[in-house]
Amino acid sequence: MGLAVIRGPELVAYGVRTLRNGERPYDVIGQARQAVLDLIRQFRVEIVAIEKPLRIATKRASLVTVITEELKGRSRDLALQVVELSPEEVRKAVVGDPWAKKLTVARALVENGFPELRSKLPMPPRRAALGFRPGERYWLHMFDALAVAVGLRNSRVGQHPSWPFTRSS
Repeated sequence: MGLAVIRGPELVAYGVRTLRNGERPYDVIGQARQAVLDLIRQFRVEIVAIEKPLRIATKRASLVTVITEELKGRSRDLALQVVELSPEEVRKAVVGDPWAKKLTVARALVENGFPELRSKLPMPPRRAALGFRPGERYWLHMFDALAVAVGLRNSRVGQHPSWPFTRSS
């Protein structure tokens, strides 16, 4: 599960949490819940942006749905706003193309405001049909989370995706 915290143009925290399968499905939900709540508390997060899961019955979609519903239910207690963006909305807000590939989005994030993440960019697969290897796919989860955060920020401030994200204020 990718996680990213931004404040304006600043990347405050980022990472990937590996969720271990427990004996019961709610063990994984508990791990995800704890990771998200820890970030909310540690960084005093006011808005949580979540990528809407595809309407396909998968374990990931179920997990995201449960976490989203819980955060929405607790939003008043946590002084939190929960916003869901579709993958197409995220890609359009970040690179201007709702059908952009994950690697294209990750590269745009590195080139337009987050150069410190360059070492986390995976190399394109030699054979596209085989996709990324697990080690290369690992950091793509974080880039996905960062893209959701940046996508929400861009859509709220009206920043055009072709404009560079600047770190200076």
